[in-house]
Amino acid sequence: MKILIFLFSIYCTSVFSKGRILYFQKDFGHVHKNSTQYSAALTTISCSHPVELLKADKKWTKVKVGPYHGYIKTAFLGAKRKKCFQDKYPRFFEAMELDVNDYYYWGQLYGQYIIGKSKVKK
Repeated sequence: MKILIFLFSIYCTSVFSKGRILYFQKDFGHVHKNSTQYSAALTTISCSHPVELLKADKKWTKVKVGPYHGYIKTAFLGAKRKKCFQDKYPRFFEAMELDVNDYYYWGQLYGQYIIGKSKVKK
């Protein structure tokens, strides 16, 4: 039910609030060139990164991030800034010494997740 409300609110914001700011909700991710998880990554973003809403639908949202116009999975965006791992544990996060390649790798991994309920019967 919460997901339906979230998707409906995203749809409404796409119709009425072009230019609204949303926040990336996962640890790492990509802004894609096209609305498919297999398209080229324009840039990598991390948790709570603000993006400007351009157009949204059920699966993909067109956003502006810096100089890039691309797509992010709608389920990965939220209206409120999330308190992320790097905010909760900054010393630990800094000690990991992640570089650009690490951000890209983890962004690719998050992009391959399948979101939803399992259809496997118990």
